[in-house]
Amino acid sequence: MITTDKFAFVHMHKTGGQSLGHILESCMPDMKHIGYHYPYHMLPARYSSLPVVGMVRNPWDWYISWYAFNTRPEVGNPLFFIISDGFQADYRRTIKNLINLPSNLPESRHYRNALIDILPDTLDGNAGVGLTRDCIRNMTSSDGADKGYYSWQFQRMHGDLDSDKLYIGRFENLQADFLSIMETLEVEQVDAIKAKFDTSQRLNTSRHSHYSKYLDDELRDLIADKESALIERFGYRFEEDTSDEKAISFPSIQIGYRNDGFHKLSAEARNFLLLQADVDLSFVKRKLMKIPERAWHGSGREKTYEVHKQTQAILLIHDEDFRHYNPTYHDIYSDFRKELKPIFDFIAEHYNNDGYVVRALFARLQGKGRIDSHTDGLFSLLKCHRIHIPIITNDQVVFTIGGEEKVLRAGEMWEINNATLHAVDNHSDVDRIHLIIDWVPNSTVRPEDKRAPVAAPRKSAAAAVQRYQGRIVGRNEPCPCNSGKKFKQCHGALR
Repeated sequence: MITTDKFAFVHMHKTGGQSLGHILESCMPDMKHIGYHYPYHMLPARYSSLPVVGMVRNPWDWYISWYAFNTRPEVGNPLFFIISDGFQADYRRTIKNLINLPSNLPESRHYRNALIDILPDTLDGNAGVGLTRDCIRNMTSSDGADKGYYSWQFQRMHGDLDSDKLYIGRFENLQADFLSIMETLEVEQVDAIKAKFDTSQRLNTSRHSHYSKYLDDELRDLIADKESALIERFGYRFEEDTSDEKAISFPSIQIGYRNDGFHKLSAEARNFLLLQADVDLSFVKRKLMKIPERAWHGSGREKTYEVHKQTQAILLIHDEDFRHYNPTYHDIYSDFRKELKPIFDFIAEHYNNDGYVVRALFARLQGKGRIDSHTDGLFSLLKCHRIHIPIITNDQVVFTIGGEEKVLRAGEMWEINNATLHAVDNHSDVDRIHLIIDWVPNSTVRPEDKRAPVAAPRKSAAAAVQRYQGRIVGRNEPCPCNSGKKFKQCHGALR
């Protein structure tokens, strides 16, 4: 927000605000910055009598511009992160999620819950999304649930749209409309502002083609319905681009900007995907109960990661550097190999036998313990199918992902979206134990993964892999680690 002696300018996202702010800063020496993306109601009392100036944009165009801008790696918008399911959703689903954010749909409530968990309490120093927890809590008040996000945000930023103190120009006619408003308000520097327009370039723009090339019938009609009041008020309509120009593709927003077709949950769900409902864990549980307590503290996981300070782990297949290729089989894996084989086989078949297990561990969350809200980083954690199989649990253990809460029951096999915000609360007095498995598709293995120097594991790790189902695996047989390679070319090469 910017104030001058003549007016207050409200900077609505993606409506030319940075360009106008730069021009005003150059031409009006009395201007003051009140706050970045501050709404009208935060205007200091001494400026409350000033006219308010803002800009509006064709809603169909606004959503495409908003999405294109937020694919830029330096932006880091938490709103974009949450509604894109941790960068897993494509642009159509992400835009649809944003349009419906104020609605009473269950998934919209989940997104709002996640945003309340991650957003700041104030806008002080907030140069990004321009939202607080209270903004989200109040989003559905009054008739907010019937509006699209853009209409909700526009009214939040500008206040009473029927106020005779409000002057709104159209982004599509930015220079002419803004100059007309300046003349109406008798701003002395209007000639200087006009000259600056003639020599300035648009700032903070996003690269995309005409909006109609990205919006299918469903999105077009959804925007028309949810933003109908703004569309009618400012005389907008959907315009079709009939040129043969091919639409500019949005960049991949997956980690490393590497679009290999990988999607968490195989793009079949947002947060949780049930793979199997009745995994036989009796033999795993029986053997796990015989493990000495000291084994749970060998990984140091609770000391390395703050969010896991109330957990312990037994590492079966794991590397400290979270390498994405040629994983290390720890000694204890051989003790559970027979019991884990049918589970690994089911997972391999589910993912078309195209990949391998890169990590497997037993994870224990203590009674009354919590894993705080967090997101997983690193390439390998984001490019794997993360699978949780509860071994010991109860109805008081609640898993929260993307704002959606679920109780995972013993013997169920779930793939979870660990790319977005997730947390676990154990409200019971009993320790919760899960088997966690990370399956890596072959398509996600990068050349640099294969070239990276790999520290040789203990000899017993390679030997444990070769001792498979009580027999010695032949050099030309498939490696039991499910890498898809012959044993002599995989773990056999480490012997």
